[in-house]
Amino acid sequence: MSDPVRLGADAVREAWDRAADGYDAAQASGLDYYRYEFFGPAQAAICGDVRGLRLLDVGCGSGYFAREMARRGAAVTAVDISARMIAHAERHAAADGLAIEHRVADAAALATLLPAASFDVATSCLALQDMPDPAAALRAVHAVLRPGGRFVASISHPCTETPFRRWERDGEGRKRWLCIDRYFDRVPMEFAWVRWSDPPFTTVALHATLEDWLTWSLDAGFALRALREPRPTEAALRARPELAAAARVPYYVVFDLGKSG
Repeated sequence: MSDPVRLGADAVREAWDRAADGYDAAQASGLDYYRYEFFGPAQAAICGDVRGLRLLDVGCGSGYFAREMARRGAAVTAVDISARMIAHAERHAAADGLAIEHRVADAAALATLLPAASFDVATSCLALQDMPDPAAALRAVHAVLRPGGRFVASISHPCTETPFRRWERDGEGRKRWLCIDRYFDRVPMEFAWVRWSDPPFTTVALHATLEDWLTWSLDAGFALRALREPRPTEAALRARPELAAAARVPYYVVFDLGKSG
């Protein structure tokens, strides 16, 4: 395995600051139904009962998952590298009457900003691949979890979100099969959020192999409790037929990691 690819922290921060307003507006409009109706609820179910737990949400964005954990009874601290994203997260939490502590921070620096062993559980909802240094972020999260704590983190599935990715379609535009290539390339990938904003905003995420992600997790000191590949439920498919492709190939993967001791 090669060394982890690192994205520039300043570039990541600036990109998400620029993206924040369009991202938040599109998410609030219901456009982000994958998160609201598919992988978000699936990850929340994997977290289980969080009532009364001290919970750290890492890469919170505009705060969707942090708010869901707070509604379920956790005492939530939410962090993100983008100050503009944190501003949106604070606004939504206040509107919902949720007492969430928000902080602007690079996840890789959490061990220097938060007390060691101060959280029962940590979460990250589709954010680790967007971070400047995921391996460092995993080490930092491990440091601030108490012994016996958990880190439940989702990412885009590295086996299907590859540097080359295209759905082959039939004459009527229906998806026939997914074409992927360059799985072993460990490279930043640029995403233009065309459906979310006009003009579209652009962000960069890291593509790394599944082996990389597991190795970084284990090297950080975690044990793998479980690995899940969520599929849309039948109810979600009835409500959102657009999710059908995600029932054919895995779009996301959720790591349930534990800190021993």
